[in-house]
Amino acid sequence: MKFLKVLSLTATLFMTGCNAKASDPSIEVVSPMEFQSKMDNDSNRYILDVRRPEEFAAGHLHGAHLLNWLDTDNFKRQTKNIDKSKTIYVYCRSGRRSNDAANYLSDQGYTVVDMDGGIIAWEKDGFPVTVDSDSPEL
Repeated sequence: MKFLKVLSLTATLFMTGCNAKASDPSIEVVSPMEFQSKMDNDSNRYILDVRRPEEFAAGHLHGAHLLNWLDTDNFKRQTKNIDKSKTIYVYCRSGRRSNDAANYLSDQGYTVVDMDGGIIAWEKDGFPVTVDSDSPEL
């Protein structure tokens, strides 16, 4: 019986951890289609990919800037260089890292839109990715 309770709790934590949503209600968490639409209508956008460099190199959104969320000290130091008048459109692989980054950025006073499901959902919905070396790391 105790084993079933532990298994149930573990499964619940796993499922909720993978489907995390922004805890800050000011952060918009939107589908890839909404993400694209918002970016298309925002001339003051800043697209931020928070994955690792090798993930970015495999394919990213056109015009995205790379800033690895897992390199926490560098992330926090470098985000200070982003103009707070810009809306940050943030994404990662599946949505977990971008969710954490979005909450951090919102706490720092940025306006943030987070893509639900990350680049996996983006590609699943048929949106293109870019493979180039032109997109700078912040």
